[in-house]
Amino acid sequence: MWNFATITDLVQNHPYLATVVLGAGTILASEVMWRAVKFSMGLIVNTKPLRVHEVVIFNELGETCSSLHYSNVRMESEGLVVPDLTCDNPFCSVKGVGKIEQQIDKAVYALDAAIYTFTSMALCEAFKRARQRGVIIRIIGDNEMVFCSGSQLGTLADLGVQVRGPSARFLMHHKFVVIDGVERVQEIQRLKQRKWMQDTRSVLISGSVNWTRMGFGGNWENCIITDDKLLTDSFQTEFSRMWISF
Repeated sequence: MWNFATITDLVQNHPYLATVVLGAGTILASEVMWRAVKFSMGLIVNTKPLRVHEVVIFNELGETCSSLHYSNVRMESEGLVVPDLTCDNPFCSVKGVGKIEQQIDKAVYALDAAIYTFTSMALCEAFKRARQRGVIIRIIGDNEMVFCSGSQLGTLADLGVQVRGPSARFLMHHKFVVIDGVERVQEIQRLKQRKWMQDTRSVLISGSVNWTRMGFGGNWENCIITDDKLLTDSFQTEFSRMWISF
């Protein structure tokens, strides 16, 4: 047990060791005190992010609540019409599309999308917002559907988004997007020669649904949103392979 006499003897006879011991003690005491303060203020919380893992279903019931959403629209500063998202319909197409938008809005570095048909103006606006944040967007589309009525790929290409498609007669029928895929973020880090990159979460959005009005608001479709590493890595690898081959 240390007492005052022991500490005095240590300081007088072993000044260097005393400095180290007292310094370490001071640091430890200050850390304990700071943690006590944070605990009392409720600042210590579980910072582990929640999993992203859900299935979004689109079906014939998705539009039954459309009048609710668009009867009380609001205008954002950019002039965009934003529908009311208050709804009890579990199959609401507006809320379903909103879940996809929310993930796109969280993109930090990269969006890699392979979409057969893309006419959704809401998701096009989400891509525009991502580009304004500096997110690097790459899109693979089908060579025929890229020119279909209402396609948003031309609009995004005019803004500088890279768009590619296969020259083969077979369909590019994927409907997925990888957000901040590990492989792609690492590639961007090498290309930009950055020593440090912000922590990101890789998310995959994939399913049967085309990004169209009928896909989201009438057809029987599914969409999986997940941060599962095996799935995000697998889809990112396939996108990168297609991007090079196209």
